[in-house]
Amino acid sequence: MRMERPLIFYCISLSFGCVFSILLLDSTLAAAAAAVFFLVILFLTLDIKVFIINAMFFLLGIFSFYLYFNITVDSPAEIRIVDKKDYYFLGDFKGRKLILKGETKGLAEGEKIKAYGKFQKDFIIENGVIGSYKLTEYKHCNRDFVYYSYGFKGNLYRKFKDTIGEERAALVMGLCYGETAYISTDQMEDFQKLGIIHALSVSGFHMVIIYEVLQYLLGLKAAIAVSAFYVFFTGMSAATMRSFIMILVFKLSKIFFKEYDGISSLSLAALVLILFKPYYIVNLGFDLSFLATLGILLYNGIIYRKLYVLPKKLAESISLTFSSQIFSLPYIAFTIQNFSCGFIVGNLLLIPLLSMVIVLGNAALCSYPVEVAFKFISIIINVVFTAVDGVNSIALKLCPEVVYLKYSDGLLILAVFIGFVMYKRGYKKFKYVPAACIILMALEGYSFFTTITLVNRDEGEAAVVKKGTDRVMICNYDYWNVNWISNIKMQQSVNKIITNPGRDFICNLNENSALKVNENLENHMALTLYRGDRQFKFLLDKNAANSSSYVIIFNMLFRIK
Repeated sequence: MRMERPLIFYCISLSFGCVFSILLLDSTLAAAAAAVFFLVILFLTLDIKVFIINAMFFLLGIFSFYLYFNITVDSPAEIRIVDKKDYYFLGDFKGRKLILKGETKGLAEGEKIKAYGKFQKDFIIENGVIGSYKLTEYKHCNRDFVYYSYGFKGNLYRKFKDTIGEERAALVMGLCYGETAYISTDQMEDFQKLGIIHALSVSGFHMVIIYEVLQYLLGLKAAIAVSAFYVFFTGMSAATMRSFIMILVFKLSKIFFKEYDGISSLSLAALVLILFKPYYIVNLGFDLSFLATLGILLYNGIIYRKLYVLPKKLAESISLTFSSQIFSLPYIAFTIQNFSCGFIVGNLLLIPLLSMVIVLGNAALCSYPVEVAFKFISIIINVVFTAVDGVNSIALKLCPEVVYLKYSDGLLILAVFIGFVMYKRGYKKFKYVPAACIILMALEGYSFFTTITLVNRDEGEAAVVKKGTDRVMICNYDYWNVNWISNIKMQQSVNKIITNPGRDFICNLNENSALKVNENLENHMALTLYRGDRQFKFLLDKNAANSSSYVIIFNMLFRIK
């Protein structure tokens, strides 16, 4: 088999080498089976020379993973402080992340220290953490450019705070410079509900906007140079690096009169990033960025042509929004499992305004030394944020609640996509697959029999009763554990919540069923389900952390979990 786009195969082989290394940490047998399966498939489908090249990239992936994680941090060691968390600091040692604990008082983000202490390997693969380092003492190293860049961001935030207020300054820092630490939980939740949470951290979306403005103002060479500095200044996230590499390849293809191929460019970006940061292969931000870009490259044009009756700008925005979700959605179902159905509203109404903020925020950055210019741009930013607040309030009313996706939802979405692709390739019988999957999804959300799920935890107790499309949850919890109840609500797709009911509270489920709270004491809640002339009693106890599920069939109670 001849490879038309060899970079795709090289990227897959390198990625699978990293996946093999991750599997090897848990099970040698599973890793060996996966490696044999992958290499046999390559051997049977590729020419021998091509197979050898791909096998070498597979080995390179293993070597890259080993080189990154198999390292020891001696004492003393020079470590860069890159982030401050609630109970620890995150450090950088030779491009690798590690958690700093112990004597951390006085540490500041951006500074480099000579650390004395003890290193312990404890991998957090998806975040690239190689372990923890318990500091016994440390010495400050000479301050450098990186240290001053962190300090400059702090000064920039305070300057914005003085001119446009704390909340808006926090949004500017997140939108324009990737500093999300200042953003409140409520602001995060609003952006998540609107499906534009990606806008709060510098991503490929930001990179494209900044580069286009820079090229218009400064020309090609200067735009590339300034964009490279912007990538560094905003933290060199996977999404911005990916976008910068693709932009660079695109511009170089024009200079050297070569045909640009988006898929190959995306593969090259992945190849470079995974080679130096092998943990990216299981990093959520990296995966979502690449899957969204892949969807745009493959399906944006197709969807856009289907929307020819709409105004051009509207069609472009809708096609871009939908195409970016094609591969992201099933991945979200398998990982994050929280999905905003309001992403269309958020992207159509708010993204244009936020794009203006991104441009203006970086213009303010350039005018930082000139007080008058900085304040003038800040005033304009404030005006735009006033519009954002108005549109945001309308959009939040239009948007449905964030939904909880399960693994089964991810599998059904994949089945629909595969069925559609196979049908387009001429396999006409696959046209029934999407319809069958939609029916299965509808049936999954309908309970033919009454089911009761009891959840006992230290944080509280909850009873979820399902019948037909009704999902009623009766819960007893302390108010500081409200997030725990919210998670159960999302997981169980609850549409009605009764919190901390009193004794003898009765919830009518339907014409012949009711749920009664017999008592609600400090440590437990007793419930009685009345169904016709039958009674079923349940006890929820905080001190007995467990969960169980029951189903009522023909007035008989069966435990199913």
